[in-house]
Amino acid sequence: MSRFAIGDRFDQAVWGVVAVVLLLTALVIGRGDQVGVRVIALAPAPDTVGISPSTPLRIRFDQRLDPDTLAASALTLTPPVSGTLRAEGSTLVFAPSVALAPDTAYAAELTPGLRSVQGRGMVEPLRWNFTTGHTSVLYSVVDDNGREQLMLAAATLRPDQVALESPQQITQAPYGIWDFAADPRTGQVIVSLLNEDGTSDLYTLPPGSTTPTLLYACPGAACNSVAFSPNSLLLAFSQRNASGFGVPVVSPPRLWLLELGTSSAVPVFSDGQQLAFDPRWSYDGTWLSYLSPDLGGVGIYHLDNGLTRFYPTTTGEAAVWHPQRDELVMSETVQRDPYVEAHLFAVDPLTEERRDLSAAAFAGPVEDNAPAFSPDGAWIAFRRKELEGPRASLGKQLWRMRADGSDPQPLTSDLEADHGPPTWSPDGRYLLYHRFPLRGPDVTIAVWIMDVATQQTWEVARPGQRPQWIP
Repeated sequence: MSRFAIGDRFDQAVWGVVAVVLLLTALVIGRGDQVGVRVIALAPAPDTVGISPSTPLRIRFDQRLDPDTLAASALTLTPPVSGTLRAEGSTLVFAPSVALAPDTAYAAELTPGLRSVQGRGMVEPLRWNFTTGHTSVLYSVVDDNGREQLMLAAATLRPDQVALESPQQITQAPYGIWDFAADPRTGQVIVSLLNEDGTSDLYTLPPGSTTPTLLYACPGAACNSVAFSPNSLLLAFSQRNASGFGVPVVSPPRLWLLELGTSSAVPVFSDGQQLAFDPRWSYDGTWLSYLSPDLGGVGIYHLDNGLTRFYPTTTGEAAVWHPQRDELVMSETVQRDPYVEAHLFAVDPLTEERRDLSAAAFAGPVEDNAPAFSPDGAWIAFRRKELEGPRASLGKQLWRMRADGSDPQPLTSDLEADHGPPTWSPDGRYLLYHRFPLRGPDVTIAVWIMDVATQQTWEVARPGQRPQWIP
């Protein structure tokens, strides 16, 4: 047989293989178009009631999205709401241009056109419904059995007027609660419910619900100090394992991450002996700050590259992040004879630059703590105790200053009551806080709302403590 005949047969075999590969590729592509990219989770979930009017819509797919195909799809709401679409990995985010209307039923539809980076597209339109709620105040009280329970009071916030509905008890925990957190985007509440043996599990209360549902069980441990990631897809929390030496409350804490929609949690650090609790997320979810009980201070950890920083402090208070940039504010003790003061410092985790905001805002001796950024990042509300002068007091007063420490302004002047910690309303107009009289005859702790512009105040509940907004 000639070498030409052998070459012809070889060429035919090669072309045959190529043809088969092309055919299989076409079949895979065709099958991919039939199967399409799959939706894993929707937020707000279908038929959910009481959704925050400020929440964005999130559609999570099983594959990373191709941002170049966003223009081929459209997400519409009925009643109509304008907004923008963006891709965050495998999640499609619709950010409304203005807040949704309160107490309104919405129908959402995503039209096909969007594709994943693998080339798979949507097969059919995606449709679902949800209903918004309105601003509420979440707080806790101690019941007749000495157990702490959660309460919820709906609030209508208008300029110079706050209308409050009768509060509703939303937990009936036999052994009470450890702590709780509300997602500022979705209004979902995570509560740590105590068990008889001192352990605690994480439960979820979706908007409008009064029946906690088990989210994550912590057998032989206490899980608490929950913090929602900015995209509402992850929870950071502390876990304290019980031991033969004592109940979980006195056990060393470690930091864990839980992906919402699953029951799988993983430790934040590869070193299982690293202790941490009270986590806080940066504005874009790349950093986690935490309290380090063994080192004595605030640590921060970059979730993408593992970069760590540590800032010693003896105040035992967690840091807070600026809502729009990589900057955190924390409290530190400062020795200025004859006082040991507490000042607020702004810290850039990349450059390591530190600025004493308290020194910029006030020349006298002070104890400052509990900073809270306004939603636009322009102001910081905080607690201040002046140690000398006409405003020296037993308890701490509420103040605000600009984010650079300038223009300090007192907001309260009741020197015989303790105030705070403050939290801002979603529109940045109101502060929510507790007020605790330090002298009798009535020394009941109560929850209050203040209009920051006018300093007008309204009592929400008496007794009441640890208030949070559900926007």
